[in-house]
Amino acid sequence: MTIRFGIRMRLFLAAALPAILAILVLLQGFLIRHERILTETLNEHAQGMAQQVANAAEFALFTGSQAALQRLADGARASDQHAAVVAFWTPAGELIAASGQLSYGQRLPVLEPGQPLLVNARLLTRVPIWSAELTEPDLFSAAATPAVSAMEGRRLLGHVLVELELDILQRQRGELLAWALVATGSGLLFAGLLSALIAASVTQPLGRISMVVSLLSRGVLGARVDTRRAGVLRLLSEGINTMAAGLASNEAMLRERVEQATEELRQQKEQAEHKARTDPLTGVPNRRAFTELARVEIERALRFGQPLALIAIDLDRFKSINDGHGHAVGDAVLVDFATQAQAQLRIIDQIARIGGEEFVVVLPGTDAKGAQQVAERIRRLLEQRTLPIPGGTLRYTSSFGVAELEPQHPGLDRWLARADAALYAAKGNGRNRVELAPVEPAGSQAQAPLA
Repeated sequence: MTIRFGIRMRLFLAAALPAILAILVLLQGFLIRHERILTETLNEHAQGMAQQVANAAEFALFTGSQAALQRLADGARASDQHAAVVAFWTPAGELIAASGQLSYGQRLPVLEPGQPLLVNARLLTRVPIWSAELTEPDLFSAAATPAVSAMEGRRLLGHVLVELELDILQRQRGELLAWALVATGSGLLFAGLLSALIAASVTQPLGRISMVVSLLSRGVLGARVDTRRAGVLRLLSEGINTMAAGLASNEAMLRERVEQATEELRQQKEQAEHKARTDPLTGVPNRRAFTELARVEIERALRFGQPLALIAIDLDRFKSINDGHGHAVGDAVLVDFATQAQAQLRIIDQIARIGGEEFVVVLPGTDAKGAQQVAERIRRLLEQRTLPIPGGTLRYTSSFGVAELEPQHPGLDRWLARADAALYAAKGNGRNRVELAPVEPAGSQAQAPLA
């Protein structure tokens, strides 16, 4: 049985079938691309959240505080509406603390660190938590041995597991499917109305349209149909251009959201790192930041043959200030000292608080004599300063120990021990004074630091 089509049906098929195929290919490309971008965004969100929680949990894992880990897990889960589970595990895979119903029960799922996995409508991410402790580098053997990797000298403290509910992904998939059905139906109607106006010149315009649709399906969202050469398919060309512009706009919006989320995560990471390296009371670097800075400056001084000095500082009779005036006044003294001392330093100099009332100052490009002058200038300033406190004023002094780095003994522990020894000599000689650590001859043994 032979089926014969009239000219109208042929024109309809000639116009409608390519249009339907073009719309389906375009929609398929959009759906695939949209789902891929959405999946990548969720993966980055899960990884960023897990890494942020891991950074925050480092100290709690190091101290073994299960209560702190539980609070951190509850807070992280409450701060993200898509977080179903936040849990911490030991390196051996034992559960320490968890917030939410675990998908795998009391066992740690097998996941590649940093590689999210979709399981039962949940996105699972595991991130290892490493300690921030670093081993003391051997500067003499640095030229003879390969560089040590960033992870050597660090200890695995545990793991953090984050599970995200993918309800938003399922909802958007449903919305996309509905939109696709509406768009397809509109395209069919549009093709049917145009079929009565199609002429013999339909082949070339359809070829141009197919080429543009192919480019769009491959992700070239800037491709457009030249409507001036579309002939009777001009309306279809304009419709495809409009749809392509919508796709490009949606992609730009998704990219902007991804970039915004990435920037927010970066800022949060920088803020967390800044807090981890800064003394919260005085605002100067803490001991961890001092250790990193001192090692960098030691390496620079040895490489360029420049002097490097260290000042160890301790506030005199600080316990008496705390006992006699209260901790609020003691805190005010620490803040005042850090402010006044920092004002006497250069931009390249760095002051840090390494404990209670103990501070250190690293002076790049400065020898022992120059550092002694800096310490004496700060000492005289504090000696003459009157600090207003509730009910009156307060005077306080500090003792200073100065040590220049010895190229033959460039270890940080020895350098700091020599400055501490000079500091204790200053305290033993009556306080409120500056003492200079002697430079020991090459080949002599380092003395044990004072307690």
